[in-house]
Amino acid sequence: MQSPNILLLFPDQWRWDWLGCETSPFGKVPVRTPNIDTLAERGVRFSGCRTNSPVCSPARACLATGRRYHRCGVADNYACTPVDRPTFFKLLRDAGYHTTTCGKSDLFKPDLTPTQSGYLPIMETYGFSDGIDHRGKGNAVRRGRDGIDEPYTCMLRERGLLQTHLEDHPRAPLSRPAYPTPLPADAYTDDFCGANALKLLDRAPADKPWCLWVNFPGPHDPYDPPKEFADSYEGVVFPPAVNPTKDPPSYRDVPKDRQHYAACCTNIDEWVGRLVKAVEDRGELENTVIIFASDHGEMLGDQGRWTKSIWYEASIRVPLIVAGSQIQNNVHVDTPVELIDLASTILDLSGLDAPADWDSRSFLPVLKGNSSDHRPHVVCQLVDWRCISDNSWKLVEVKGQPYELYRIDSNPGEDADVAADFPEVTERLAQLLERENPWLEAD
Repeated sequence: MQSPNILLLFPDQWRWDWLGCETSPFGKVPVRTPNIDTLAERGVRFSGCRTNSPVCSPARACLATGRRYHRCGVADNYACTPVDRPTFFKLLRDAGYHTTTCGKSDLFKPDLTPTQSGYLPIMETYGFSDGIDHRGKGNAVRRGRDGIDEPYTCMLRERGLLQTHLEDHPRAPLSRPAYPTPLPADAYTDDFCGANALKLLDRAPADKPWCLWVNFPGPHDPYDPPKEFADSYEGVVFPPAVNPTKDPPSYRDVPKDRQHYAACCTNIDEWVGRLVKAVEDRGELENTVIIFASDHGEMLGDQGRWTKSIWYEASIRVPLIVAGSQIQNNVHVDTPVELIDLASTILDLSGLDAPADWDSRSFLPVLKGNSSDHRPHVVCQLVDWRCISDNSWKLVEVKGQPYELYRIDSNPGEDADVAADFPEVTERLAQLLERENPWLEAD
């Protein structure tokens, strides 16, 4: 049998518990994701997956190169993924795969001028055979204001919608309240990404395996879904924010933010259904592994914060579902998994070995039902903080400050630092943290 196709569905900033099939410790989230839920029924759902860094570019650099944050070469959103570190996309392509990407990969976010076609020479270096890369919500707006063409802004200009989009987005996106985009649904950024994914599927050759990485720009802030999706959540009550601040910013409305965030999720879920159907129409569903994951989470008012960049579970914990004909059906596991483990697992599924110096570990044994355990703990880091956690404890170190220890199984709100009460746990995890997740290496 031909090596399996890989459909990697990868929205930006999707909270781990914002799925119909998932259960939050703070109450069931009434978000509608029937197509993703169907994937979970057809595969394995991991509730213990954490990103290696809760910001777009570092998280994606870690994933692509199979390296933890301190070795990925990308400290923040202002650096490109180093081209001298092989990506799993390149290893797949070298083995005969047709590798493609669409949406906002963020592997080369900072300073490369985009093209109208969405394919740049550096994408070939990273291992892509084809692609339609376009910027995310904020970056596309900045490029549009500067008059720099890229696929999404070109489409909006051709349809006479670019100025409408630019006027809708303030220069500081998070300073706006949640309200629907004025764009028609088929011109919305996630719909543009989904339509391009269908184009790339049509262009994929039938005589070789393919890997398609679909990088939806949403549900990343601003929370601006198409109107029909926003209207569908009017009056829906979501769990309140955990440990919110007494005085949130005047422009924030947590219930409305959560309704609109859910609406963005449901819009993407519909595209998940369309893409799975497109694979089925190609006659390839039996030999395609479908993966749903995200680069990082979203605070949504928890701890008085929005977006990500912090060590709380809502920020670092991400959804992960893997479905395919050779994978267990309707299985839920909570073993700790790092997002980078997807890289080695995809190679393993394709019959390929991961480089020996990678930090990534394949969880194929869990997918096959040969094991229910994977890692004993996971690590995460960003600039001046790092943490290590299992499903019981989390140790946090902020540079220049004492260790913080949280009992995340019994205190999911992460509001009680118990480091002083459990010095032996603090010391044990501190030694592991230093050994496995040292501070970022300077390149």
